[in-house]
Amino acid sequence: MPVPRTEHVRYRRFRPAVKVARARARDVARRWGLDELADDLETIIGELVANAVVHGRATRGSRVTVTYRLINQRLMVEVRDWATGVVNIQQPADPDEGFEEGGRGLAIVSALSYRWGVIPRVIGKTVWCELEATRSG
Repeated sequence: MPVPRTEHVRYRRFRPAVKVARARARDVARRWGLDELADDLETIIGELVANAVVHGRATRGSRVTVTYRLINQRLMVEVRDWATGVVNIQQPADPDEGFEEGGRGLAIVSALSYRWGVIPRVIGKTVWCELEATRSG
């Protein structure tokens, strides 16, 4: 029976953290023998951390925490922030009509994950998703 794994990573709530979080997600997939999930995991973490950093209002110096949990054949990912704001899938803007691109993040998370959801907190929220995996190592 495989031993469950857990890893927590905290990031400062600023835009450069997104790139660092994406690289860490790929590293977690590699170290945990989940190479087939590396691309999807990197994309999902990039979207969720970007949402936590860009949207919502938080106090200066607040953090974003990413938690990875591998239990059996499921990888659970949680992105926790302490910012105000509501999480929902929005209709993306139409770039052909001159609007900014955007609004696709949670739709991408939904498409790439087995399931996902939001847990409201007294302060902030946790957005989570699960990915199905077959271990390669």
